Amino acid sequence: MLRAPTDPRWLEVALGDFDRVLMDHAHCEKKAAAQALSLVASYPDRARLVQRCARLAQEELGHFRQVYDRLLARGLTLGRDPGDPYAQALRKHLRRSDPGRLTDLLLVSALIEARSCERLGLLAGALPDPDLRQFYAALAQAEAGHEKLFVGLAREYDRPEVVAERLAALAEAEADVVASLPIEPRVH
Repeated sequence: MLRAPTDPRWLEVALGDFDRVLMDHAHCEKKAAAQALSLVASYPDRARLVQRCARLAQEELGHFRQVYDRLLARGLTLGRDPGDPYAQALRKHLRRSDPGRLTDLLLVSALIEARSCERLGLLAGALPDPDLRQFYAALAQAEAGHEKLFVGLAREYDRPEVVAERLAALAEAEADVVASLPIEPRVH
C-alpha cells in the first residue's frame, strides 16, 4: 500500500534515540485508540464499523499500556504529546463531507497503520534486546491487521472502484508527506 519505503537513515536515527521513539510510540497508540472511538462516535449508525472500531480501540489501548509500561521500566515519563506532523499533514487531504469523508478517514487510518507496521517491523529486526525485538514484531503484525481492517471497512461503505482510486491518491500524498518531513526518532 505504501508508495515509498522509509528512508534507511530512519532506523539509525531511531535506534540512536530509542527513548524518544518509545515516547512517541506511546502517544501513537493512545491516538490510535482515540481515532477508533472517534469513528464510533461520528458514525454510530454503521454497525460493522462500531463493532470493529470499538474492538480496535480496546486493542490499541492495550498496546498503549504495554508501551507505557516499557517506558516506565526505563525510568521515562511520557509528558505531553507534541503532535504528529505526519498525521496532521495526511488529514489535510480528507474530503470535508460524507460519503467521501468516511472513506478518506478509513483510508488515511489504513495508511498510518501501514507506515507504523513498516517502521515497527524495522525496529523488530534491528533492536539489540531480544524481548524488544519480539515485542515490536508482534506489534508490527497487529498493525498489518489494522491496515486491512480499515481498507475492508472502506470497501464496505463505499464502491470498490472509489476506494481504489482514493487509496491510490492518498498513498501518493502519504509518500510526499514522508519525503517532506525530517528524519526523526518517531514512529511517523
